[in-house]
Amino acid sequence: MDKFIEVIKPIQTQKSSEIGVIKRKRVAAYARVSTDYEDQLNSYKAQCDEYTQIITSNPNYTFAGLFADQGLSGTQAKKRPEFMKMIACAKNGEIDLILTKSISRFGRNTVDVITYIRELREINVEIFFEKENISSLDPKIDFMLTILSSIAQEESRAISTNVKWSYDKKFKNGIVDPRRFYGYEVIDGKQVINEDEAVVVKQIFTLALKRYNINDIVKTLNVAGIKTLNGTTWKYGSIRSILQNEKYCGDALLRKTVCIDYLTRRTVKNNNIADKYYVSNNHEAIIDKETFDSVQLLLKDKSDTVRNLNKTTKYPLTGILYCPKCGRTLKRQQVNRGANMTVVLNCNHSYGNDHICKSGSPKYDLVVNAAVDSIQEIYANDRVLSSLFEVFDNNVALNELRNQLSTLKDSNKHLHSLHHEYPDNNDIVKQILYNDSQIETLQQELSSNLSTSVRLDYIKSLVKEEQMKLDTVNFKDIFSLVLADEHKIIFIISPTKSLTSLVEDIPSVIEIESILSKMYISKDEQSGIFYEVKIYE
Repeated sequence: MDKFIEVIKPIQTQKSSEIGVIKRKRVAAYARVSTDYEDQLNSYKAQCDEYTQIITSNPNYTFAGLFADQGLSGTQAKKRPEFMKMIACAKNGEIDLILTKSISRFGRNTVDVITYIRELREINVEIFFEKENISSLDPKIDFMLTILSSIAQEESRAISTNVKWSYDKKFKNGIVDPRRFYGYEVIDGKQVINEDEAVVVKQIFTLALKRYNINDIVKTLNVAGIKTLNGTTWKYGSIRSILQNEKYCGDALLRKTVCIDYLTRRTVKNNNIADKYYVSNNHEAIIDKETFDSVQLLLKDKSDTVRNLNKTTKYPLTGILYCPKCGRTLKRQQVNRGANMTVVLNCNHSYGNDHICKSGSPKYDLVVNAAVDSIQEIYANDRVLSSLFEVFDNNVALNELRNQLSTLKDSNKHLHSLHHEYPDNNDIVKQILYNDSQIETLQQELSSNLSTSVRLDYIKSLVKEEQMKLDTVNFKDIFSLVLADEHKIIFIISPTKSLTSLVEDIPSVIEIESILSKMYISKDEQSGIFYEVKIYE
């Protein structure tokens, strides 16, 4: 018997409700331009208008949406919100056909283009590329798509190279693109100081010089109701960014970051990856360079000599209260309950404390009120105030340090020129290195002196007639250490010493002569305590 082969073709069935009805395709369009330049915007609008007209004028099409990304690169699909929205709609069965100008408009990443075409083809969603006149449903075009999308990807790489070249040229010529950021506005293509915001910027740098840590600066600005450029409250990162931004001293560092992959657009910090360019005196400065450089040293140096102290704590003396006998911190402790509750200061009130000190427990309110009284007495006494100013002035040698730094830097410039002429002369190299170490030491001293100078300016700004209140005066900007027991309080003012070194020198601090001494009596005359004010250099 001969073999017989019969072909059984599939039978296309229709629902009774569909008989006599022509099913219309749900058609969407995708448009994209990668920049916001005027000619590209015209192209973007033309794409949108053209595809809207094509779809709405075809009786066999139902308009399923226009998806358009403006000013976005095609190298990463996930960073094109309209594109991803279109893909989601297609996968949800809302689109049958997608019209787009070309493969390069659909995407410049070969992997992305092929992946999304195959995913949509599996659910019978067609993509028609007008320029290439090809449909994604034809499996024979995969090879062509690979070639064409690779060409588009290579074009993207070439564009990225050209962009880098153009930026290099601008950087080498010191051309800085003016941008709006806190403290500056852009007017007629130039960076112009915003006077109101500049006041806040100066305040931020001044607080940093006064050894406020960044969190304290954040609290200070937020309590004052000062808002960021976006109208939000200040955060740690926003303050640190301002303190480290060289633009506030009129300069501009170009190429702080570099793009290491043109497809993923991944950007990293430029840590010895590519050339950087530093443009000095690019625009008007808000902060002088000396202040800016000093703040950078304070931010980097974590040693005890420049250690920041929390200056905006809930209780005004927290952090600088110590016991004169054992040298431990004094902590607030509640005694009794209800109406008889009293807050005292106690060096024994801490966990894991084996040593019991017999210094007594002075009342917290009495110590704080005595602090207010001591400041009022300082400003009411010309002799005491003059002594205080004199000690601070004696510890500020800004002009001398500036002259020494200038001399050393000039010397190094001359030595560097000599080194080019005599590269094998080791004595020149040794002298340059020695000068560098001296410059670093002097810059640290200058930073410390500036900090003392700013603190002195604050102390001088408190006029005699001012009624001292807890919410107007920060005690930690005046007092460096407070030693208290049940009999006496010693308020220490030091122009240069850190809290750590003062605590270590408590025996010596107690022995020095006071510039002011008084018996403080509470307003109700029910309690009192003796206090002294001392200056420790």
